[in-house]
Amino acid sequence: MNQAASNGKRMIGAHWIRVGIVVVLAWLIPSPHPMPTTEQAGPPTFEQLPGDLPWEVATIEPQHGAAGFWAIADSDGRALGYVARTMPDAQDVVGYRGPSEAVVVIDAQRRIVSVGLLDSADTVEHVQVVRNSDEFFAQFQSWTWGEIDRRKKVDAVSGATLTSLALAQGLIQRMGGEAGSLVFADPLGIDDVRDWFPDARRLTGGPATWDVIDADGNQIGTVVRTGPLVDDVIGYQGPSEWLVRMGDGDVVKDLKLLTTFDNEPYVDWVRQEKYYWKRFTDMTASQLGQLDLEAESIEGVSGATMSSIAMTQTLVDAMARYGDAEPDVAEATDPPFWHSIRFANSDAWMIGLLVALGLLHQFGGFRYRSLRRTWLIAVFVIVGLYAGNLLSLALLAGWSAEGIAWRLAPGLAAIAAVALLLPPVNKSNPYCNHLCPHGAIQQWVRPGSKSRRRVSVRRDVDIWLRRIPGGLLTIAYVVLLFRPTVDLSGWEPFHAYLFRIAGLGSIVFALATLAVATVIPMAYCRYGCPTGYLIDYVRRAGDGRKLAVADLVLVGLLVLAIARHWVMG
Repeated sequence: MNQAASNGKRMIGAHWIRVGIVVVLAWLIPSPHPMPTTEQAGPPTFEQLPGDLPWEVATIEPQHGAAGFWAIADSDGRALGYVARTMPDAQDVVGYRGPSEAVVVIDAQRRIVSVGLLDSADTVEHVQVVRNSDEFFAQFQSWTWGEIDRRKKVDAVSGATLTSLALAQGLIQRMGGEAGSLVFADPLGIDDVRDWFPDARRLTGGPATWDVIDADGNQIGTVVRTGPLVDDVIGYQGPSEWLVRMGDGDVVKDLKLLTTFDNEPYVDWVRQEKYYWKRFTDMTASQLGQLDLEAESIEGVSGATMSSIAMTQTLVDAMARYGDAEPDVAEATDPPFWHSIRFANSDAWMIGLLVALGLLHQFGGFRYRSLRRTWLIAVFVIVGLYAGNLLSLALLAGWSAEGIAWRLAPGLAAIAAVALLLPPVNKSNPYCNHLCPHGAIQQWVRPGSKSRRRVSVRRDVDIWLRRIPGGLLTIAYVVLLFRPTVDLSGWEPFHAYLFRIAGLGSIVFALATLAVATVIPMAYCRYGCPTGYLIDYVRRAGDGRKLAVADLVLVGLLVLAIARHWVMG
């Protein structure tokens, strides 16, 4: 009895060590948007200087001057000019994923000689396109340090528009100037207001507020474009710009999406839901500028939540700056924390399903075949097609690095909690068995034990195939450590359930895994799913004290992650 009790304690101890290491590994996933400030950084190295300088730089002064410039000189000690970084002034200028840091060289007359890209939190692909564009950097050579010409237009790099414009905006902020929005730099035209004002002939004012003038020179209206006021609220892929028709007393009368860098499928959904945007009309600019989206439980457009919320926040922030709106301090109170939770209909369905799952499990409902099959259909339709709330490597990696979005997606967060917290405690795997839509449809199509279409997998082949999910999980983690911006959504077929916006490749991937499941029962769950493997790995099992290859891999990943964190920060 004592030996059995001792073995049991060792099993429990080994199990919780595994779980603890997994938690630490998740915590060590680096953020995809790291950009440390360089306030305390030294001068750029010789290798970091732009390669097109007209001089041969021999020395860089180790101490910078009051303006944050380091003096540079040739081999004879003759002063050539100065070099500076754009950080930390450019810290809040975000491109696709984060800020970028430039190095700028000026001559003794304060003329910009050359500009280069030092570092960026944006994707490797976007950064490389910018680095390779000599034309982009050449346009700054006509600028004088500290003198900003608002009429000067910055030409972005095709294929890396936001990254290049963010770098340019960061340079302008480092120069101490404001040049309006470089992201939305196209001029406002008569055609942009024609549907509101058919008699419009010209526009005066700018850059944000414009008066509409008719042929007789009379002012017939006023419009506000949000780009010059706000251009850094990022949706799914980029910022958006509104055109707002103002009425008497600065009342918002109508809205029009002028320009957007967001993903087009999401934008189409936003444009179609006109009822959503009507709630913001007939409000004054001051009222709209003080609107608290969380307190008002504004949830966005279904299917395009991230894009629509970002567009709404852009509108609110722009009206706050336009009207110089300030909250009424005398009446201001801290709202209860639950006001910050966006609870949509899909979240209610998720919570309802979890409650139903608990009741069915408690009272043995899954013993009845008809009830089990009905449940599988409900999961596929509600969790999969309606809400698209599937756990995935991409989701878990993002939440590990950036925090859990439980205020924006409480239903999905609840499912994740059930999926990840229950298995280590009570040996069950409710997500894979009862909540995963892809698993549910595989259960529906799997062949019976005597079915003619059933294919038996040889034992030796089965052993090797079962190593695939763990291998994928290991590779994904290593990639995340050294390239945290990697998109893992294509590694699993779950993106297909966002069918309104999913690409053809995601849908084909999902259908292919289901086709295999019609001849090999639960093929993807058994031989392909890294998310399911992770959940099952942390599940409390009877052989918890046995050392396995997976445990050695886990320890190896921990050593690698700690070393990476120690070396790279």
